Amino acid sequence: MEENIEEFIKGNKKAFDWVYEKYAPSMFGICMRYANCRDDAQEILQETFIKVYENRGKMNPQLPLGPWIKTITIRTAINFLKSQKRMVLKENDDFFEAPQESFVQENEMKDEKSSLLKLLTEMPAGYRMVFNLFVLDNLTHKEIAEYLDITEGASKSQLSKAKSWIKINLEKKRINERA
Repeated sequence: MEENIEEFIKGNKKAFDWVYEKYAPSMFGICMRYANCRDDAQEILQETFIKVYENRGKMNPQLPLGPWIKTITIRTAINFLKSQKRMVLKENDDFFEAPQESFVQENEMKDEKSSLLKLLTEMPAGYRMVFNLFVLDNLTHKEIAEYLDITEGASKSQLSKAKSWIKINLEKKRINERA
């Protein structure tokens, strides 16, 4: 494995193919979390591995390859959404038309994993971006602010709105299922 990484850094095509085969499936999953559709995710993945290959000389062979590629994937997804003008951070709270009924309890959300993953694709891009970075990619609000050129407060606000959006939409789904 270390030999493959060293050969990859040197520019060996077979070693790059090995890197792609090993990491593309998991990176595609990350791309799907950020993208609005499969085509966008594939475009992000392709751009990611172009960057991985072009920047292979900057990779430290003493550090794990996966996290380095994941960082490139996340940044590529962010830049893609920015370039497509799809990442809009919502400033007003009029977006929410919350039912006056009870919200989903925190512990109930664990039982809604598949619904949550489906909802992520429907979530407004700005909310989804911050939610992914904070909850799924474990970045701090400071790191998110740096990635997205926003304030830490805006990151916290977007995360709060994303959580509320999820709760509202899970509740709406439950109401529709009962009807």
